[in-house]
Amino acid sequence: MPKASTTPGARLRCRRACDSCKRRKQKCNGEQPCTICVQRHKESECYFSDKSARLLRPNNNSKETMLLNEHMVPTPQRQTAMDRLLNSLEDHSANLDQQAADDKEGTAPVPKVTRLLRDGQGKFMYIGDSASLSFLQSVRRIVSSCIGNCEFTEDSSRHSMLEAFQNSSATQTGLLIPPPSNDEAQRLARQYVLATSPLLDLFDLNEFHLRLANWVENPTGDEDTVSSIFYLVLAIGAQVSDINQTLAEQYFVSGRQLAFSAFTETPSSYTIQSYVLISMYMLGACRRNGAFMNLGIALRAAYAVGIHRRDTNALFCTRERRARERMWKSLRMMDLFLSASLGRPPATSDFDYEFREDGTSPEESQLVQPGEQLSSAVVSLCRIFERILTEVYMRQVVSINVADTISNQHRVWVRNLPASMQMQTERLDSGSLENTLAAAHVFGSYYWSIILLTRPFLIFRVSQYVRNRSDPSNLSELRNSSSRISLFADACVYSALRGLNIVEGLSHFTSLPRRLPFLINSVFNSAIVLGAAFFADYDNLLPLEEGMGKAEQFLGLFVPHDPHACRFFQIIKYLRNAVAEYVRRRNRQWMERRSRQVDQLFGQVGPAESSAANNGVSIPHQSEPTVSSPLSSEKFAGPLLSQPPEPAATTAQPDHDIWDTLYGVDGAATLPHDTAISTLTTTGIPIGCSPGDTIPSGQLADRSSMMDARGQTPLSDVILPDNGLLYMAEDLPVFGLWEDT
Repeated sequence: MPKASTTPGARLRCRRACDSCKRRKQKCNGEQPCTICVQRHKESECYFSDKSARLLRPNNNSKETMLLNEHMVPTPQRQTAMDRLLNSLEDHSANLDQQAADDKEGTAPVPKVTRLLRDGQGKFMYIGDSASLSFLQSVRRIVSSCIGNCEFTEDSSRHSMLEAFQNSSATQTGLLIPPPSNDEAQRLARQYVLATSPLLDLFDLNEFHLRLANWVENPTGDEDTVSSIFYLVLAIGAQVSDINQTLAEQYFVSGRQLAFSAFTETPSSYTIQSYVLISMYMLGACRRNGAFMNLGIALRAAYAVGIHRRDTNALFCTRERRARERMWKSLRMMDLFLSASLGRPPATSDFDYEFREDGTSPEESQLVQPGEQLSSAVVSLCRIFERILTEVYMRQVVSINVADTISNQHRVWVRNLPASMQMQTERLDSGSLENTLAAAHVFGSYYWSIILLTRPFLIFRVSQYVRNRSDPSNLSELRNSSSRISLFADACVYSALRGLNIVEGLSHFTSLPRRLPFLINSVFNSAIVLGAAFFADYDNLLPLEEGMGKAEQFLGLFVPHDPHACRFFQIIKYLRNAVAEYVRRRNRQWMERRSRQVDQLFGQVGPAESSAANNGVSIPHQSEPTVSSPLSSEKFAGPLLSQPPEPAATTAQPDHDIWDTLYGVDGAATLPHDTAISTLTTTGIPIGCSPGDTIPSGQLADRSSMMDARGQTPLSDVILPDNGLLYMAEDLPVFGLWEDT
């Protein structure tokens, strides 16, 4: 049959084809990405070159596919290709299987989630491993592997970095805004101290308020750098107290204009203070990259005048020496906060300072003013943060030895706390707002440092739990894994809960500042930790849902005023929805499994459920002599408390008494039968108790004598494998230690 002729103009030839279509000899439409690549979901591999098809070979190097270009004209197809490329880079750098590697060496890998996020102007910004957004991406992968795609994993803003930008009209130089009245200036200065103390400690406050009053009366009497400091303090005070940000922005523009004009080639202490304040304002204004850059100017000025050296500062009088040390402490705090929250290398190091700069003993330090005690506590915390960033995240692995050493620094820090703060380690719902907020800043940073240190262990354990749950053959590996890694993972969750308890009492204050970037960051990190812990079933023992509710409530206070708080609030809502879906599926699976076990125990009336056949559960035949009990010894071989028991096999079992099933043949000689009672509830959770205090104090501290042939104790699902906790089905969040404390 002759071939039909083609109508002229009906067939169009493409002048160029992508490398993939040339290599596969397929018709390409010449667009980027082309139709074929879109259909194959290979948009990131659609790349055009002048090479002939014969010279093209399969290449797995992602750099040879689509390259990022900040000046690319955005189109829906290019945006899709860019998202896929960013996803592929992140998936390649942080694979769940790679993270859940063998832990025989007592190490946990730091999830390598190097990310490039686009700001509001389309520029690519680097976010490192310690950043909150990198941690968030690791949790997204865990959620995706457990429940698939959802709002949390498919967030449309996951590849962007929330950054506010100043209006072009506001950046234009012009006349300076006149200072406010003295009363208004003092009010704004108090708001500045309230929102930043004791983390930012630039001034002697008694002297500062007097100089501020003099400056308000005669603004032209001081040099420009001094005036810029006062303008910037007023800007931060207005930023955290006023709903309308217009006045705060005007103060900021005036102060920055004076700082720019005065900063030529000769840095000074006023220059350092000005640029630290510029960085602080931009941090509160949701301009973190700008804060990071301006802090770099302050740091270089500090190195130029030598305030980073103790011997240099000792050459000045007492007043000037303390002022220089305060500036260095504030620089250290801002540098380490921005470095940790953005995942970028720190620019400061405290190698030149002794552990106690002033040489005072712990007894003498109790006689120091409370403000100076808080400042010393912040300095010690900075050393802990620096060590975490340099020895954990820059090396991209954390070992048990390193974690033990840094945790010892935490214990020393707690031991050296002022006596007034030792009584405020949990709820801070009493006292004045100034003292309460200052303590919340310190304790919030303390718990965040623990989270930074231990969250690689948590991600390691959760990833391992998710993997082993889908592959029952690996349950023994989870059972034999290092208890120290589990302990540090638990510490991460406990610190998140306690950090949220710190901020719970702040909601009672009606005059709370409207922007608190330090606390908002700590609360967001704690909420993400609790969300990740759900997927290792920590919620069976700990009040994770209550903790996430506290985080959402706290962030909700700042949603109308702070763009970052609004974004974090949205992320936590997405995460809570994902957690609710996971818990719903998990409980349904547990209920179906328990139902099948009950049917095996008592028999089933009516037709068999289709789910049993679909899940490969065999229903015993009536001719079988015995049916295995769900209370058989296999029930106690589970690796984790929160994991439901696997259905027992349908083979014949010896006719043991229930206590023989629990304790084994020789169990009675090891532990009396009346020591513990275990029964089944409708929820499938065992109940453990010690009637009449029959367990002697300290008897269970060494459980090696109670181990059976399978390495499990008779109370293995009552006593946690590592920390010896007792739990009850009636009140899951309540638990206690076996041994006296």
